[in-house]
Amino acid sequence: MKNFMAKMGAVLIVFLAASASYAGTMKDHRDGKTYKTVKIGDQEWMAENLNYQTGESKCYDNKPENCDKYGRLYVWGEAVTACPDGWHLPNNQEFEDLKTLAGQKAGDIKKAGAVLKSTTGWKDNDGKSGNGTDGLGFGALPAGDYYSDLGFYGEGYGAVFWSSTENLSNYACNLFLYGNDESALVYNDDKYYAFSVRCVKNP
Repeated sequence: MKNFMAKMGAVLIVFLAASASYAGTMKDHRDGKTYKTVKIGDQEWMAENLNYQTGESKCYDNKPENCDKYGRLYVWGEAVTACPDGWHLPNNQEFEDLKTLAGQKAGDIKKAGAVLKSTTGWKDNDGKSGNGTDGLGFGALPAGDYYSDLGFYGEGYGAVFWSSTENLSNYACNLFLYGNDESALVYNDDKYYAFSVRCVKNP
């Protein structure tokens, strides 16, 4: 009986190790900032938005405290080179894979967005909470976005993350999470929008 219990305990330990997400940190040596990271599937992602200052990057509403909270917003031309050495801006397929894993965690691909959202910080919409379950440790916060013709928009209600994948000359793919919608969309937008950036560790 003791041998059986010992074997079961060992199996349980192996199972927990295999199913748990690794949480670590990464230091950006360009400015000394440290970011939480998380292992999702076979990739290591930043678990926070990038907050490295580039020429056109912005803090939401031009308030430095929003950079501390949400990271910076980047136009696509700067987003593609903003990640530190050893890390890269995810491509369209990497976002599709992330969406698939989140859908598997939720048991429904239509609820992938809820798994990727943070458990706090999202505003209620039509009486329904916009918060997610953060089931993979991605912790997406509603950082909003910026466009020169529209200004800042969507803080508290939306999160958009640039990918490195272009679509025609003026557009690029992104991952879009919104309000009380539980879905995650891989979408296309004008490169001159300023969105959030998450970096992935190079293989």
